[in-house]
Amino acid sequence: MSLRQERDTFIRLCGRDGTPRVPHFHLVRLAEPDATPLEKRLTASLALPPGQPLADILGAHIAQTLAAHGRTGIEERMTASFGHAFLTDQTVFSLLDLHRALGMSAFTGGRLAFDACVFLPLLRQAGSDQVAFVHTAYQALLAARYLAEAEHRDTAADVPGGAFITEQVRAFLAGLPGSPATDDCVLPAGTYLVGPAERLLLRRVPRSVRFDRDAVTVARYRRFLEALNSDGTSPWDHPDQPANVTHHPWTDRLREAGYYTDARFDAYPAVCVNWWSAYAFAAFEGKRLPTSLEWEAAARGTDGRLFPWGDAPDAALVNCADSWVGHSVVTYQAWYEDFAGDAVRRAWVTPATERPGNRSPFGVVDMVGNCWEWTSTSLGDPGEAVICGGSYDNPMRAVQVSSKGIYRKRGGSNAVGFRCVEDVTATEETTV
Repeated sequence: MSLRQERDTFIRLCGRDGTPRVPHFHLVRLAEPDATPLEKRLTASLALPPGQPLADILGAHIAQTLAAHGRTGIEERMTASFGHAFLTDQTVFSLLDLHRALGMSAFTGGRLAFDACVFLPLLRQAGSDQVAFVHTAYQALLAARYLAEAEHRDTAADVPGGAFITEQVRAFLAGLPGSPATDDCVLPAGTYLVGPAERLLLRRVPRSVRFDRDAVTVARYRRFLEALNSDGTSPWDHPDQPANVTHHPWTDRLREAGYYTDARFDAYPAVCVNWWSAYAFAAFEGKRLPTSLEWEAAARGTDGRLFPWGDAPDAALVNCADSWVGHSVVTYQAWYEDFAGDAVRRAWVTPATERPGNRSPFGVVDMVGNCWEWTSTSLGDPGEAVICGGSYDNPMRAVQVSSKGIYRKRGGSNAVGFRCVEDVTATEETTV
């Protein structure tokens, strides 16, 4: 991409001053506070060791409060009731709401009264005859616990108008024990948490798909080039492919003229390939391009993490602007000053298998950074398609699993590659 295109991409992903559109600004702070006031207060009052995650502190408070009345058995029902209620944007409850959710086991002395509620220390008055949790983080934790179960995610996906999911819920969910990581690169059918922090959504993947472990490499793409017809077309072309589209890489844009002929680059991602060629290549291998939903779900896993490896940013695991300049790149001005000079001349794609730690919970490698990846998803303009994951010239905060852009299908860029998927058969799905 040109510097102008890079600038426009940065502004679209990050906002002109680096703040309005970027979720998780805390990811690039020089230092996090040791603990929030809530964490400090609860850690002291519950006599907990310092430095525990907020979810563990809140969980301990809930457990200790119920244990004090011998009612630990209602904690699971609290998750089911108040966790689901949070997702419907209900945070205020009457006595009858509490009774309907938990029965008389939520009260002592057989009295249906607020002062008899066994988890009163977790509540505050919210009007003359209603209560709410003393801090929204308690109910957010219950919502995260609720979403940790696959069947509950399916239920929440049907909430009219969409489930209400905050960044706090997502962060708690990412910190909970989840499904064990797999290595078969299969994204199971199911409901997944997707989207940026300001627009978190639950979306269903209707069928299981197997992803390529790595992005399509130069060596793989070369075999496709050797199978083309003499006129440069192929039997695998998209039926709507425009005339004069070539499947040969856009050599005028390649950083290295011999990229597709020099064996040194065989393990590098196939870049400067347009969408029509990516489509034809996938069909050549008996596969297809993933949808943008499938792509993001495969990168995030079931817990809604920010990066394929988890929530913590780590420039050592990803090829991005931060890793080339050696520090966090926060604003466009910082990107322009620190990256657009010498670093942009040095930065480029690296071999598709170079960063095995950049690995999703399903075993798919290098999904963020290095190069954007084409998807089959088009939005308003059929001549454009969604690309996912960010590239070597984007800052760390713009190479999250939710990072998306729009690129013209005829376009070719050193920063855009692709990978393929194949649908899992019904027989295979029974063993997934």
